[in-house]
Amino acid sequence: MKTKYFKKSEAERAFFLHLRKRVYEKLEGKSTSHGDFKFWFKGVFWIAVCYFSYSLLFFNSLSKINFWLLYVVFQLAGLLIGFSFGHDASHNTAFKNKKWNGVLHFFSFLTVGIDPLLWGLRHIRSHHLYANVEGSDIDIDKNPFLRLSPTHPWKPKHRYQAYYAPFVYMFTLLHSVFMSDWVYLFSQEYHWMKKGVSKTELYIRFVLYKVVYFSIVLVFPLLFTDYSWSFIILTYFTASAFTSLVFIIMLVGTHFFDGADYPQPEGEFLEHTWAVHQLYTSCDWDANKSWARFLSGGSNCHAAHHLFPNICHTNYSEINQIIKETTEEYNFPYHHKTLFEMMFSHFRHLNKMGKPD
Repeated sequence: MKTKYFKKSEAERAFFLHLRKRVYEKLEGKSTSHGDFKFWFKGVFWIAVCYFSYSLLFFNSLSKINFWLLYVVFQLAGLLIGFSFGHDASHNTAFKNKKWNGVLHFFSFLTVGIDPLLWGLRHIRSHHLYANVEGSDIDIDKNPFLRLSPTHPWKPKHRYQAYYAPFVYMFTLLHSVFMSDWVYLFSQEYHWMKKGVSKTELYIRFVLYKVVYFSIVLVFPLLFTDYSWSFIILTYFTASAFTSLVFIIMLVGTHFFDGADYPQPEGEFLEHTWAVHQLYTSCDWDANKSWARFLSGGSNCHAAHHLFPNICHTNYSEINQIIKETTEEYNFPYHHKTLFEMMFSHFRHLNKMGKPD
């Protein structure tokens, strides 16, 4: 990863100091650094849905279509556990105790397949620091199919990427399970990401996690149901594809949207301070809708999350308006759309990136 330095600007610094003051005054008296009742209720709800639907898979009287539907519910609910519990645990905002956050983080990703420790390291040490910065934010790394940033080289196939992108997105989780995790673990290119973490711990947790994950999603259904191995594997791949699309719908447009900034630093220095950088590179969707926060674990309030990652996401509903008003007062951007508008903006962005420079 290329280390960059954020600009020192008194005006931008004054903005963030004022914003922080308003936010913490609004939340005064609340325990914002760990989960409240709403946080635990939501997470436990999705755990119940996930593992109840999973237990029903082993009833012998199930038809194939019912088995497939229950498997999809199991996978989707598992993803929402990750959104509701795992994301906050990675930022140590579920429990006061860091070790308990690590335990929750591990178990919150069990049905998703992405190694939680590796994901957490790259999420905190790369993406949250340098959102949309080529060479510094892993989430914007070049991929062989899509051109997501103007900093990526253009190829003729990109003319059609707005049309084939949904098919690429269907493989998001499978790609992470079978490729990305292994690259992040073994490649020396990402040694900076794993700095300070014992190699032994990384390898043991990785193996343990993958064994438990594949046992849950494939081995147990193969051993303890009467369906053919081909049907079980087909169910696994199709459910993963469907879950990947839901994952992408809620997240991809929060940084890759028409109007997002993709900073190209002059030397080692970025154009803005860290806080203002987050505003130029993030987009909220339906931030004031309770159903959106319930499903996304607060990821729909992306500006709030990037500016205040140490605040539990169930508090975002109280600070979105403060962010909007303060950015207007200081004339900084605050991108907010409905979910449909954000996805439309994302595909408009893909179409724009598909044209030669």
